[in-house]
Amino acid sequence: MRGRILAAAALASLLGGCASHSVDLEKLSSPSDEVVWKAAQEAVEKRDWDGARQYFRRLIDAFPNSAHQPEARIGLADTYMSEGGFGNYVLAVAAYREFLTLYPSHPLSPHAQFQAGEAYYKQMNGPDRDQTPTRQALDEYHRLLDVYPESDLVEPARERIEECRQTLARSEFMVGYFYQRSREAYRASIFRYLGILKEYPDYEKFDEVLFRLGEVYSAVALYSEARPQLNRLLEEFPESDFADDAQKLLTEMPEVVPVPPAPTEAEKKPESAPPAPTDEPPAQGPVLSSPPQV
Repeated sequence: MRGRILAAAALASLLGGCASHSVDLEKLSSPSDEVVWKAAQEAVEKRDWDGARQYFRRLIDAFPNSAHQPEARIGLADTYMSEGGFGNYVLAVAAYREFLTLYPSHPLSPHAQFQAGEAYYKQMNGPDRDQTPTRQALDEYHRLLDVYPESDLVEPARERIEECRQTLARSEFMVGYFYQRSREAYRASIFRYLGILKEYPDYEKFDEVLFRLGEVYSAVALYSEARPQLNRLLEEFPESDFADDAQKLLTEMPEVVPVPPAPTEAEKKPESAPPAPTDEPPAQGPVLSSPPQV
């Protein structure tokens, strides 16, 4: 991470130096923090980002007890954001995090936290590319909600969170659909689709995920798994563009053969067999030696 920041600093310095206005050396070396602060503000108004950064750094380094210390640090970070570009966004995040470490409860702390998220947000790629910046932006916005829940920036952060989540869900769907259509790697596509159902129930194309999952299960003859997904689609999204295809897919599935119930314990016991026949004559009663007396 440190190497990445140093490389970004070198790139930003090179690009900024080419476009920088001249810096008033007298103001830059002034023993008054107010003079340096005013010069920094004038440079910002002229959009002279490199010049403004020199003034802000001078104030930060030479006047550690100045009342403008917090504002100067924020001003430095904001110049990176305003100038833009990958290198500047990396440096902006580092500057905002340093501010939050030094001033976690300052009135400008919510601004620093939100802008850290914005620096990653501006680096976000489309859903078909690497989503690392999207996840990093999401983490920063969530941190704002957790640490500064009373801030006026909570609502903008929530809007960004929703946008980031949609991008991540769309990315997962595109990977799953690629496995399904291009590779016929159905196990991999099922894994991706199920992940969306669990992690992104707010995905704007949730109905299509249910349909594609039903398709994949049907393709591997897992009809008992496909039916619940397609039925859910019809129940929760009756107006979906995929409703007719889902109904057709359900109709084309083979009938479910009922499985006979397992025998009970009583039914498992064998019936008692009748006694085996014998050649011996039946037993008779005792033989009397004389007739009974009357």
